[in-house]
Amino acid sequence: MPFACVEITNRPRGKWVSRWVVLIFGVAFLSQHPVLTDGVVVLRGPRDDDLPGAIERNVEDGGTFGVQDARNWIGYGIAEAWAAGTQLVFVVEHEGRYAGSVGLRPDAMGNASVHFGLSRWARGAGVAARAVRLVVGFGFEVCGFHVIHWWAAVGNWPSRRVAWATGFRAGPMIPGLVELAGRRTDAWTGWILPGDPREPRQRWLEVPVLETSRIRLRPWRDDEIDRISSARTNQATAHFLPFIPQPFSAEDARWWLKDLAEQAATGRRLNWCIADAATDLGLGNLTLFNLGKDGDGELGYWMHPDAQGRGVMAEALRCLTSWYFAARADGGFGGSRLVIRTAASNQAARKVAEAAAFHHVGTEREAFRLATHTDDRVTYDLLASDQIARSGDIPFST
Repeated sequence: MPFACVEITNRPRGKWVSRWVVLIFGVAFLSQHPVLTDGVVVLRGPRDDDLPGAIERNVEDGGTFGVQDARNWIGYGIAEAWAAGTQLVFVVEHEGRYAGSVGLRPDAMGNASVHFGLSRWARGAGVAARAVRLVVGFGFEVCGFHVIHWWAAVGNWPSRRVAWATGFRAGPMIPGLVELAGRRTDAWTGWILPGDPREPRQRWLEVPVLETSRIRLRPWRDDEIDRISSARTNQATAHFLPFIPQPFSAEDARWWLKDLAEQAATGRRLNWCIADAATDLGLGNLTLFNLGKDGDGELGYWMHPDAQGRGVMAEALRCLTSWYFAARADGGFGGSRLVIRTAASNQAARKVAEAAAFHHVGTEREAFRLATHTDDRVTYDLLASDQIARSGDIPFST
């Protein structure tokens, strides 16, 4: 592996100092650990007193490292990996104690991948995001990497949240990308470039709980698969939404729940289970999608057959619109316009829109595909400026 030693001094935004560096494949690696800090988190080389924290973190995560493995890693493994240029690992220090580690793994093309992990006590306070921003800045501004990659096993939402918070672009989900615990595992991917902002690129949408006296709008749960499957398997769904699988199996429902979480994380869609306030039984679904930067959104909805005809969906829409048009400072979404589009012949959906005070604003001929033919498509909308007749504002909680 070709390398050369040079001396550099670099102080952009961070607190780098002059060091000897090793050039490997044209990328500069410091041969000694610098100390990086943003005033809250410190990244540094390992010390002997980090060992108890490293052991504790490994036990928390159910790792395979033993005490001696941790002792070797803290004692000389990190330093050896750094000297060889195979991993550039920092200890994360927060509140004066060991909080985890963060590092870059270089590749032969002048790029690197980022890896991080925190002790349980340090999670949930933005420590990982601070550490990743520091190490990304170090990788670009000192080492000269061209691209820094991130990946995490599908379902590792804490890691994905850190990547989102630090400005990584979302890449594709790659089936079987990594091997974990002896088996191939699907992985999310992402990347960041030197000039990219290290802040979120879009909103990560959280499903708020909204309530009236008889219904509760909340996230769907994994234990409601059967309820979802039975609600989506019927002739009306097959007719008006022919792209929905029939029957809608438990596997389809599981995939749908995963997709809901994925779309919320990318700022594209929110879904609520409409549940009975007294029993918490799922009665139907309400979707907010096609969210635009100008405050527009679109609504879709369906009810379980055993919950139809009771005015529940119109009440759910009125509750949702109250939240949607409320200012963000008041716990709302801060939207300006909502639309509903449906087939002209879907009288049930149209009655719900009208009962929720939406206005019929247009009809497009032969624009809605049904199972048997193409129907006209009707559009309803509601504006923040509309004077909506409500029994007071239907309250919501977040």
